[in-house]
Amino acid sequence: MELSGVAVALGPTGQLLLLLCFRTLAAQTADTCPGSTAPLHLRLGQHRPEVTQVSTLPPRRRTMPITFSVFSWTFQKDVGRCSNPRAPTFTWEVKLVGLEGSDKLSILRGCPGLPGPTGPKGEAGASGQKGERGSPGVPGKAGPAGPKGDCEHADPRTSAWTCSCWGRGREDRPEGQLHRLRFHLPRIKRSLSTSYSPLTQVIGSHCLDNSRPRTCKELLTRGHFLSGWHTIYLPDCRPLTVLCDMDVDGGGWTVFQRRSDGSVDFYRDWAAYKQGFGSQLGEFWLGNDNIHALTAQGSSELRVDLMDFEGNHRFAKYQSFKMAAEAEKYKLVLGAFVGGSAGDSLTPHKDQFFSTKDQDNDQSSSNCAVQYQGAWWYNSCHSSNLNGRYLGGPHTSYANGVNWRSWRGYNYSYKATTMKVRLT
Repeated sequence: MELSGVAVALGPTGQLLLLLCFRTLAAQTADTCPGSTAPLHLRLGQHRPEVTQVSTLPPRRRTMPITFSVFSWTFQKDVGRCSNPRAPTFTWEVKLVGLEGSDKLSILRGCPGLPGPTGPKGEAGASGQKGERGSPGVPGKAGPAGPKGDCEHADPRTSAWTCSCWGRGREDRPEGQLHRLRFHLPRIKRSLSTSYSPLTQVIGSHCLDNSRPRTCKELLTRGHFLSGWHTIYLPDCRPLTVLCDMDVDGGGWTVFQRRSDGSVDFYRDWAAYKQGFGSQLGEFWLGNDNIHALTAQGSSELRVDLMDFEGNHRFAKYQSFKMAAEAEKYKLVLGAFVGGSAGDSLTPHKDQFFSTKDQDNDQSSSNCAVQYQGAWWYNSCHSSNLNGRYLGGPHTSYANGVNWRSWRGYNYSYKATTMKVRLT
Protein backbone atom coordinates (compact mmCIF):
# COMPACT_ATOMS: atom_id res chain seq x y z
CA MET A 1 0.00 0.00 0.00
CA GLU A 2 1.42 3.37 -0.90
CA LEU A 3 2.02 6.08 1.64
CA SER A 4 -0.47 8.41 -0.13
CA GLY A 5 -3.24 5.96 0.56
CA VAL A 6 -2.23 5.90 4.22
CA ALA A 7 -2.36 9.70 4.36
CA VAL A 8 -5.90 9.78 2.89
CA ALA A 9 -7.00 7.20 5.43
CA LEU A 10 -5.50 9.19 8.31
CA GLY A 11 -7.20 12.42 7.48
CA PRO A 12 -5.84 15.93 8.08
CA THR A 13 -5.27 15.40 11.78
CA GLY A 14 -3.37 12.15 11.23
CA GLN A 15 -1.23 13.73 8.52
CA LEU A 16 -0.27 16.62 10.83
CA LEU A 17 0.72 14.24 13.58
CA LEU A 18 2.69 12.13 11.18
CA LEU A 19 4.58 15.20 9.93
CA LEU A 20 5.47 16.26 13.47
CA CYS A 21 6.74 12.80 14.29
CA PHE A 22 9.05 12.80 11.29
CA ARG A 23 10.48 16.17 12.19
CA THR A 24 11.18 14.94 15.71
CA LEU A 25 12.76 11.83 14.20
CA ALA A 26 15.07 13.91 12.00
CA ALA A 27 16.10 16.14 14.91
CA GLN A 28 16.91 13.12 17.10
CA THR A 29 18.92 11.59 14.32
CA ALA A 30 20.98 14.75 13.98
CA ASP A 31 21.54 14.95 17.73
CA THR A 32 22.48 11.29 18.02
CA CYS A 33 24.96 11.23 15.16
CA PRO A 34 27.73 13.78 15.41
CA GLY A 35 28.84 14.98 12.03
CA SER A 36 25.36 14.82 10.50
CA THR A 37 24.73 18.45 9.61
CA ALA A 38 21.34 18.27 7.84
CA PRO A 39 17.98 17.31 9.33
CA LEU A 40 15.55 15.15 7.44
CA HIS A 41 12.38 16.77 5.95
CA LEU A 42 9.15 15.00 5.22
CA ARG A 43 6.89 16.30 2.56
CA LEU A 44 3.40 14.87 2.42
CA GLY A 45 1.32 15.46 -0.64
CA GLN A 46 -2.15 14.36 -1.32
CA HIS A 47 -1.06 11.71 -3.68
CA ARG A 48 2.67 10.64 -3.14
CA PRO A 49 4.43 11.61 0.06
CA GLU A 50 8.23 11.09 0.15
CA VAL A 51 11.23 11.52 2.41
CA THR A 52 13.92 13.79 1.04
CA GLN A 53 17.49 14.64 2.06
CA VAL A 54 18.07 18.35 1.89
CA SER A 55 21.85 18.46 2.26
CA THR A 56 24.64 15.97 1.61
CA LEU A 57 25.51 13.48 4.34
CA PRO A 58 29.16 12.62 5.32
CA PRO A 59 31.17 10.62 2.78
CA ARG A 60 31.07 7.24 4.49
CA ARG A 61 27.33 6.71 4.27
CA ARG A 62 25.56 3.94 5.96
CA THR A 63 21.81 3.37 6.16
CA MET A 64 19.35 3.29 9.02
CA PRO A 65 15.91 1.86 8.30
CA ILE A 66 12.71 3.68 9.19
CA THR A 67 9.75 1.40 9.16
CA PHE A 68 6.12 2.40 8.78
CA SER A 69 3.64 -0.22 9.76
CA VAL A 70 -0.04 0.26 8.96
CA PHE A 71 -1.95 -2.75 9.96
CA SER A 72 -0.21 -5.50 8.06
CA TRP A 73 1.45 -3.32 5.47
CA THR A 74 5.11 -2.15 5.82
CA PHE A 75 6.90 0.61 3.98
CA GLN A 76 10.69 1.11 4.34
CA LYS A 77 12.81 4.04 3.23
CA ASP A 78 16.54 4.47 3.75
CA VAL A 79 17.59 7.67 5.37
CA GLY A 80 21.14 8.87 5.98
CA ARG A 81 23.23 7.97 9.01
CA CYS A 82 26.49 9.52 10.03
CA SER A 83 29.72 7.64 9.54
CA ASN A 84 30.98 7.97 13.14
CA PRO A 85 32.03 4.40 13.95
CA ARG A 86 31.37 4.94 17.65
CA ALA A 87 27.72 6.02 17.17
CA PRO A 88 25.20 3.41 18.27
CA THR A 89 22.92 1.76 15.75
CA PHE A 90 19.21 2.59 16.09
CA THR A 91 16.11 1.13 14.53
CA TRP A 92 13.25 3.53 14.22
CA GLU A 93 9.78 2.08 14.16
CA VAL A 94 6.67 4.17 13.44
CA LYS A 95 3.29 2.68 14.28
CA LEU A 96 -0.28 3.94 14.00
CA VAL A 97 -2.26 2.93 17.04
CA GLY A 98 -6.00 3.05 17.60
CA LEU A 99 -7.38 4.04 14.24
CA GLU A 100 -10.84 3.00 15.27
CA GLY A 101 -11.66 5.50 18.05
CA SER A 102 -8.98 8.11 18.05
CA ASP A 103 -6.01 8.70 15.81
CA LYS A 104 -2.78 8.63 17.78
CA LEU A 105 0.70 8.51 16.40
CA SER A 106 3.62 7.31 18.59
CA ILE A 107 7.26 6.83 17.81
CA LEU A 108 8.95 3.96 19.59
CA ARG A 109 12.74 4.04 19.61
CA GLY A 110 14.80 1.11 20.72
CA CYS A 111 17.67 1.76 23.17
CA PRO A 112 21.17 0.35 22.70
CA GLY A 113 22.01 -2.50 24.98
CA LEU A 114 24.89 -2.48 27.49
CA PRO A 115 28.25 -3.76 26.28
CA GLY A 116 28.62 -7.42 26.90
CA PRO A 117 31.42 -8.81 29.14
CA THR A 118 34.85 -9.31 27.66
CA GLY A 119 35.17 -12.74 26.21
CA PRO A 120 37.85 -15.22 27.44
CA LYS A 121 41.30 -15.03 25.94
CA GLY A 122 41.67 -17.31 23.02
CA GLU A 123 44.25 -20.09 22.94
CA ALA A 124 47.62 -19.36 21.45
CA GLY A 125 47.87 -20.18 17.83
CA ALA A 126 50.29 -22.74 16.44
CA SER A 127 53.89 -21.64 16.08
CA GLY A 128 54.72 -20.35 12.68
CA GLN A 129 57.38 -21.90 10.48
CA LYS A 130 60.95 -20.80 10.88
CA GLY A 131 61.81 -18.06 8.48
CA GLU A 132 64.58 -18.32 5.92
CA ARG A 133 68.06 -17.31 6.88
CA GLY A 134 68.71 -13.69 6.13
CA SER A 135 71.52 -12.50 3.94
CA PRO A 136 74.86 -11.88 5.68
CA GLY A 137 75.31 -8.46 7.12
CA VAL A 138 77.96 -6.10 5.99
CA PRO A 139 81.36 -6.61 7.65
CA GLY A 140 81.90 -4.57 10.74
CA LYS A 141 84.62 -2.06 11.16
CA ALA A 142 88.01 -3.30 12.22
CA GLY A 143 88.72 -2.97 15.91
CA PRO A 144 91.60 -1.01 17.31
CA ALA A 145 95.03 -2.57 17.10
CA GLY A 146 96.05 -4.58 20.14
CA PRO A 147 99.20 -3.99 22.16
CA LYS A 148 102.42 -5.41 20.83
CA GLY A 149 103.38 -8.78 22.28
CA ASP A 150 106.49 -9.44 24.27
CA CYS A 151 107.98 -12.17 22.08
CA GLU A 152 107.66 -13.33 18.52
CA HIS A 153 109.45 -15.82 16.30
CA ALA A 154 110.86 -14.91 12.94
CA ASP A 155 110.46 -18.24 11.14
CA PRO A 156 108.85 -21.22 12.87
CA ARG A 157 109.86 -23.52 10.01
CA THR A 158 113.52 -23.05 10.87
CA SER A 159 112.96 -22.55 14.60
CA ALA A 160 114.79 -19.22 14.33
CA TRP A 161 113.31 -17.78 17.49
CA THR A 162 113.74 -14.08 18.24
CA CYS A 163 112.75 -12.14 21.33
CA SER A 164 112.22 -8.53 22.21
CA CYS A 165 111.51 -9.08 25.90
CA TRP A 166 113.38 -6.04 27.14
CA GLY A 167 111.38 -5.97 30.35
CA ARG A 168 112.48 -9.51 31.24
CA GLY A 169 116.06 -9.43 30.05
CA ARG A 170 117.68 -9.05 26.67
CA GLU A 171 118.10 -12.16 24.59
CA ASP A 172 121.88 -11.81 24.63
CA ARG A 173 121.82 -12.11 28.42
CA PRO A 174 121.13 -15.27 30.45
CA GLU A 175 117.81 -14.02 31.82
CA GLY A 176 116.57 -13.23 28.31
CA GLN A 177 117.59 -16.65 27.00
CA LEU A 178 115.89 -18.35 29.93
CA HIS A 179 112.64 -16.48 29.29
CA ARG A 180 112.77 -17.37 25.60
CA LEU A 181 113.20 -21.06 26.43
CA ARG A 182 110.27 -20.99 28.87
CA PHE A 183 108.09 -19.20 26.32
CA HIS A 184 108.64 -21.72 23.51
CA LEU A 185 109.10 -24.88 25.57
CA PRO A 186 105.45 -26.10 25.45
CA ARG A 187 105.30 -25.74 21.67
CA ILE A 188 108.58 -27.56 21.12
CA LYS A 189 107.59 -30.37 23.47
CA ARG A 190 104.31 -30.88 21.60
CA SER A 191 106.11 -31.18 18.29
CA LEU A 192 108.42 -33.83 19.77
CA SER A 193 105.76 -35.77 21.67
CA THR A 194 105.48 -38.56 19.10
CA SER A 195 109.10 -39.01 18.09
CA TYR A 196 112.49 -39.01 19.67
CA SER A 197 114.88 -36.14 19.22
CA PRO A 198 118.15 -35.31 20.99
CA LEU A 199 116.59 -31.97 21.88
CA THR A 200 114.49 -33.73 24.52
CA GLN A 201 117.65 -34.23 26.52
CA VAL A 202 117.87 -30.46 26.80
CA ILE A 203 114.29 -29.28 27.13
CA GLY A 204 112.52 -32.23 28.74
CA SER A 205 111.71 -30.98 32.22
CA HIS A 206 112.14 -34.13 34.32
CA CYS A 207 114.63 -35.79 31.94
CA LEU A 208 117.14 -33.14 33.00
CA ASP A 209 116.87 -34.44 36.55
CA ASN A 210 120.03 -36.43 37.21
CA SER A 211 118.21 -38.49 39.81
CA ARG A 212 116.44 -40.42 37.05
CA PRO A 213 118.64 -43.16 35.56
CA ARG A 214 118.77 -43.65 31.81
CA THR A 215 120.50 -47.05 31.72
CA CYS A 216 121.35 -50.04 33.88
CA LYS A 217 124.93 -48.83 33.90
CA GLU A 218 123.84 -45.63 35.67
CA LEU A 219 121.99 -47.71 38.25
CA LEU A 220 125.11 -49.74 38.83
CA THR A 221 127.21 -46.62 39.46
CA ARG A 222 124.63 -45.50 42.05
CA GLY A 223 124.94 -48.67 44.06
CA HIS A 224 122.30 -50.97 42.57
CA PHE A 225 124.34 -54.20 42.49
CA LEU A 226 121.53 -56.75 42.29
CA SER A 227 120.47 -58.10 38.92
CA GLY A 228 116.76 -57.83 38.25
CA TRP A 229 114.04 -55.62 36.83
CA HIS A 230 114.51 -51.88 37.26
CA THR A 231 112.90 -48.71 35.87
CA ILE A 232 114.95 -46.46 33.63
CA TYR A 233 113.92 -43.40 31.59
CA LEU A 234 114.23 -43.18 27.85
CA PRO A 235 115.35 -39.97 26.09
CA ASP A 236 111.71 -39.04 25.42
CA CYS A 237 111.09 -39.25 29.18
CA ARG A 238 109.10 -42.48 29.05
CA PRO A 239 109.71 -44.87 31.96
CA LEU A 240 110.67 -48.36 30.90
CA THR A 241 111.07 -51.47 33.07
CA VAL A 242 114.11 -53.48 31.97
CA LEU A 243 116.13 -56.46 33.12
CA CYS A 244 119.56 -55.37 34.34
CA ASP A 245 122.46 -57.85 34.44
CA MET A 246 124.75 -56.57 37.19
CA ASP A 247 126.99 -59.67 37.33
CA VAL A 248 128.41 -60.61 33.91
CA ASP A 249 131.51 -58.83 32.59
CA GLY A 250 131.40 -55.96 35.09
CA GLY A 251 127.60 -55.59 35.11
CA GLY A 252 125.49 -52.66 33.94
CA TRP A 253 124.03 -54.55 30.95
CA THR A 254 120.46 -53.92 29.73
CA VAL A 255 118.98 -57.21 28.45
CA PHE A 256 116.65 -56.97 25.42
CA GLN A 257 116.37 -60.67 24.44
CA ARG A 258 116.19 -63.84 26.54
CA ARG A 259 115.49 -67.49 25.66
CA SER A 260 115.49 -70.09 28.42
CA ASP A 261 112.80 -72.77 28.20
CA GLY A 262 110.69 -72.38 25.04
CA SER A 263 107.67 -71.09 26.98
CA VAL A 264 107.17 -68.13 24.62
CA ASP A 265 106.54 -68.33 20.88
CA PHE A 266 108.99 -66.10 19.00
CA TYR A 267 107.53 -66.76 15.55
CA ARG A 268 105.50 -63.53 15.54
CA ASP A 269 104.58 -60.67 13.23
CA TRP A 270 105.97 -57.16 12.75
CA ALA A 271 103.61 -55.48 15.23
CA ALA A 272 104.55 -57.89 18.03
CA TYR A 273 108.27 -57.32 17.54
CA LYS A 274 107.71 -53.57 17.34
CA GLN A 275 105.93 -53.48 20.70
CA GLY A 276 107.66 -56.34 22.51
CA PHE A 277 106.31 -59.50 24.11
CA GLY A 278 107.04 -62.21 26.68
CA SER A 279 107.27 -62.41 30.46
CA GLN A 280 109.56 -60.94 33.10
CA LEU A 281 109.68 -64.40 34.69
CA GLY A 282 110.97 -66.09 31.55
CA GLU A 283 111.49 -65.38 27.88
CA PHE A 284 110.92 -61.99 26.25
CA TRP A 285 111.77 -59.54 23.47
CA LEU A 286 111.94 -55.95 24.74
CA GLY A 287 110.48 -54.44 21.56
CA ASN A 288 112.14 -52.84 18.54
CA ASP A 289 110.98 -49.31 19.42
CA ASN A 290 112.44 -49.63 22.92
CA ILE A 291 115.69 -51.12 21.65
CA HIS A 292 115.99 -48.26 19.18
CA ALA A 293 115.44 -45.69 21.94
CA LEU A 294 118.00 -47.36 24.22
CA THR A 295 120.71 -47.49 21.58
CA ALA A 296 120.03 -44.00 20.22
CA GLN A 297 121.35 -42.36 23.40
CA GLY A 298 124.94 -42.90 22.39
CA SER A 299 127.41 -45.62 21.61
CA SER A 300 126.56 -48.97 23.18
CA GLU A 301 128.46 -52.26 23.09
CA LEU A 302 126.72 -55.59 22.51
CA ARG A 303 127.21 -58.95 24.23
CA VAL A 304 125.59 -62.26 23.20
CA ASP A 305 125.63 -65.12 25.76
CA LEU A 306 124.85 -68.74 24.80
CA MET A 307 124.41 -71.94 26.82
CA ASP A 308 123.90 -75.41 25.42
CA PHE A 309 122.03 -78.29 27.07
CA GLU A 310 125.29 -79.64 28.50
CA GLY A 311 125.73 -76.46 30.53
CA ASN A 312 128.53 -74.97 28.45
CA HIS A 313 128.64 -71.17 28.22
CA ARG A 314 130.07 -69.12 25.44
CA PHE A 315 129.74 -65.50 24.31
CA ALA A 316 130.40 -63.04 21.48
CA LYS A 317 131.11 -59.34 21.95
CA TYR A 318 130.84 -56.38 19.54
CA GLN A 319 132.29 -52.92 19.78
CA SER A 320 129.01 -51.14 19.04
CA PHE A 321 125.39 -51.93 18.37
CA LYS A 322 122.47 -49.77 17.32
CA MET A 323 119.01 -50.48 15.95
CA ALA A 324 117.64 -47.86 13.56
CA ALA A 325 114.08 -46.52 13.74
CA GLU A 326 111.07 -48.17 12.15
CA ALA A 327 111.29 -45.77 9.21
CA GLU A 328 114.58 -47.54 8.36
CA LYS A 329 113.04 -50.96 9.05
CA TYR A 330 115.03 -51.34 12.27
CA LYS A 331 118.29 -51.77 10.39
CA LEU A 332 121.19 -53.39 12.26
CA VAL A 333 124.09 -50.95 12.76
CA LEU A 334 126.91 -53.14 14.07
CA GLY A 335 130.48 -52.44 15.06
CA ALA A 336 133.47 -54.71 14.89
CA PHE A 337 133.61 -58.12 16.53
CA VAL A 338 135.97 -57.78 19.50
CA GLY A 339 136.11 -61.41 20.63
CA GLY A 340 134.34 -64.22 22.36
CA SER A 341 134.40 -67.99 22.57
CA ALA A 342 131.19 -68.39 20.58
CA GLY A 343 132.73 -66.87 17.47
CA ASP A 344 131.26 -64.25 15.14
CA SER A 345 127.92 -65.16 13.59
CA LEU A 346 126.38 -61.68 13.54
CA THR A 347 128.69 -59.63 11.30
CA PRO A 348 127.17 -61.14 8.11
CA HIS A 349 123.89 -59.46 9.16
CA LYS A 350 125.40 -56.00 9.44
CA ASP A 351 123.34 -53.24 7.77
CA GLN A 352 120.46 -55.63 7.07
CA PHE A 353 116.81 -54.76 7.70
CA PHE A 354 114.68 -56.57 10.26
CA SER A 355 112.27 -59.13 8.77
CA THR A 356 109.27 -60.99 10.13
CA LYS A 357 106.84 -63.47 8.62
CA ASP A 358 104.63 -60.59 7.42
CA GLN A 359 107.43 -58.12 6.53
CA ASP A 360 109.95 -59.56 4.06
CA ASN A 361 112.92 -57.16 4.03
CA ASP A 362 115.76 -59.60 3.35
CA GLN A 363 117.97 -60.05 0.29
CA SER A 364 116.65 -63.49 -0.61
CA SER A 365 114.08 -64.27 -3.28
CA SER A 366 112.10 -66.08 -0.58
CA ASN A 367 111.00 -64.87 2.84
CA CYS A 368 113.75 -66.01 5.20
CA ALA A 369 111.60 -65.39 8.28
CA VAL A 370 108.99 -67.84 6.99
CA GLN A 371 111.55 -70.32 5.70
CA TYR A 372 113.48 -70.45 8.98
CA GLN A 373 110.57 -69.67 11.30
CA GLY A 374 111.97 -66.69 13.13
CA ALA A 375 112.47 -62.93 13.00
CA TRP A 376 115.94 -61.45 12.44
CA TRP A 377 118.19 -59.22 10.35
CA TYR A 378 118.23 -61.79 7.57
CA ASN A 379 120.52 -61.44 4.61
CA SER A 380 120.31 -64.46 2.27
CA CYS A 381 119.44 -65.95 4.71
CA HIS A 382 121.39 -66.22 8.04
CA SER A 383 124.45 -67.17 10.07
CA SER A 384 122.51 -66.78 13.33
CA ASN A 385 118.83 -67.17 14.16
CA LEU A 386 118.43 -66.60 17.91
CA ASN A 387 114.68 -65.88 17.55
CA GLY A 388 114.07 -69.19 15.77
CA ARG A 389 112.18 -72.26 16.98
CA TYR A 390 113.06 -73.62 20.41
CA LEU A 391 113.96 -77.15 19.32
CA GLY A 392 115.85 -78.33 22.44
CA GLY A 393 119.36 -79.17 21.27
CA PRO A 394 120.22 -81.16 18.15
CA HIS A 395 117.56 -81.20 15.41
CA THR A 396 117.32 -82.69 11.96
CA SER A 397 115.58 -79.69 10.38
CA TYR A 398 117.89 -77.20 8.78
CA ALA A 399 118.69 -73.81 10.38
CA ASN A 400 115.26 -73.15 11.87
CA GLY A 401 116.20 -73.44 15.56
CA VAL A 402 117.88 -71.10 18.03
CA ASN A 403 121.08 -71.24 15.97
CA TRP A 404 124.53 -69.63 16.16
CA ARG A 405 126.46 -71.26 13.34
CA SER A 406 130.02 -70.43 14.47
CA TRP A 407 129.69 -72.57 17.61
CA ARG A 408 127.46 -75.63 16.99
CA GLY A 409 126.24 -75.11 13.46
CA TYR A 410 122.77 -75.02 11.89
CA ASN A 411 121.41 -78.19 13.50
CA TYR A 412 121.70 -77.30 17.14
CA SER A 413 119.19 -75.19 19.09
CA TYR A 414 120.63 -73.68 22.29
CA LYS A 415 119.04 -73.96 25.70
CA ALA A 416 119.55 -70.34 26.77
CA THR A 417 120.53 -67.11 25.09
CA THR A 418 120.68 -63.45 26.07
CA MET A 419 121.39 -60.31 24.06
CA LYS A 420 122.33 -57.18 26.06
CA VAL A 421 123.72 -53.67 25.54
CA ARG A 422 125.75 -51.35 27.73
CA LEU A 423 126.33 -47.64 27.17
CA THR A 424 130.04 -46.91 26.67
